[in-house]
Amino acid sequence: MIAGVVLLILTGGCWIGIAVAVEKAARERLDLDFIQFASAALIVLAAVAVMLFRPPLEGGWRQNLPICGFVFAAGCCNYLMLKLMRRAMRMGNCGAVWGIAQSAMICPFMMGMVLFGVEPTPGRLIGISLVLCGILLFSRRKSGHRGCASWRWLLPTFASFAASGMAQCFANLPSYWRECAMSSELRACLVQVGTMAAFGAGLPFRKRKLRPSGTWNTVFLLAAVQILALFFFFYRGLNIVAEHGCGSIGYPVAQGCSIAGFLMFEGVFRREGFSLLSWGAAASICAGIFLLVL
Repeated sequence: MIAGVVLLILTGGCWIGIAVAVEKAARERLDLDFIQFASAALIVLAAVAVMLFRPPLEGGWRQNLPICGFVFAAGCCNYLMLKLMRRAMRMGNCGAVWGIAQSAMICPFMMGMVLFGVEPTPGRLIGISLVLCGILLFSRRKSGHRGCASWRWLLPTFASFAASGMAQCFANLPSYWRECAMSSELRACLVQVGTMAAFGAGLPFRKRKLRPSGTWNTVFLLAAVQILALFFFFYRGLNIVAEHGCGSIGYPVAQGCSIAGFLMFEGVFRREGFSLLSWGAAASICAGIFLLVL
């Protein structure tokens, strides 16, 4: 159990890199659609290279096709989540946007309790309440961007929250599906194929041409942190805690670390001002996550 929690904490550290990549794309007005597609392609290539040397799935493809479909759908939702998050970060405080969107980890937590028998202890229920309280406090923060209504950044932020919640629930299912022994590389590959499919589906509706110029550093950063997290840390940690009947804490632990880490990054490196309200929201979310883990 402890090993699983440590792997999830390391995952959260890696996910800070995702927040930094999205924030950089929003600040420099980079083409995040292309960044997601290119980084996904690199991750798929790495996953296929690994799967050539060891079987990615036990139990046969036909009976596990539905669960593979859910993981693929997680990638589609994840693409939409980052796209909406970039839009919100251009209008609002980046740390607040990241905190609200990542607080969607209450969705797989609730799924674990409702559908898979995870015990709803008083500590966990209080933890969920604190996370929701933190989201509410974050949403009360004004944009800070001149000429932008204080509420406008909330629309893409909460849409990103919804997309993130669906992505996490779909991606969490293989850890509960006992008949499916899916490798970390296959899960990562399916998620990224979903990202690439969502990118392809949106191409006919793009008003601008693809702009790969200036994006490659961000592409490699996004690919590197996701390969490190997905291949080595996250899915292994998720499986370990699920085996101990605590699969629903996987996302809360990882994302709690990423929320706290990105807030520190914003304060130290971006000098982005944080009000007492924002720090109270962050403290509420982190305290809630701590209770979820107990």
